[in-house]
Amino acid sequence: MKNHYVYPLVVEHTDTNLSMYFPDFPGTAVTAVRLTDGIPRAKELLAARSLELEEASKNFPEPSDPDEIELYGPRDRIVFIEVFMPPYRDAAENKAVTKNCTIPKWLRDAADEAGLNCSQILQTGLKEALGIESYRVGNQLNLGENENRGADQQEAD
Repeated sequence: MKNHYVYPLVVEHTDTNLSMYFPDFPGTAVTAVRLTDGIPRAKELLAARSLELEEASKNFPEPSDPDEIELYGPRDRIVFIEVFMPPYRDAAENKAVTKNCTIPKWLRDAADEAGLNCSQILQTGLKEALGIESYRVGNQLNLGENENRGADQQEAD
């Protein structure tokens, strides 16, 4: 798994906007009125597609040689988009996901009436049950104070 990916992006001019796509990733396209709006969106698209491939353990295509990419209009261009993946991986790792939990109706009603946030309570309870005081960033767990102590010290408590 690489930290940097660089791929060519084809920028085509139309009558009303710009159409941009990665020839190495069929089906990936963004549109924008201005290039300065489209480039960040293309970068996000490349990062999202890269995360999908990484998570599925699929091979990445080799970036196309710009000389082999066919441009159709005289104003069309090729630009290269680079993504640095660690921030995108960290964001994906810490993304909130849905986990269904079954509780009795009376308990749900009581929690709702009390204005409790069940998701937060579940997170807190899971962290407590796992002995986690902090959060995960990427593949590294940021440990709280008690988690940095050795096993011998924790057993002595």
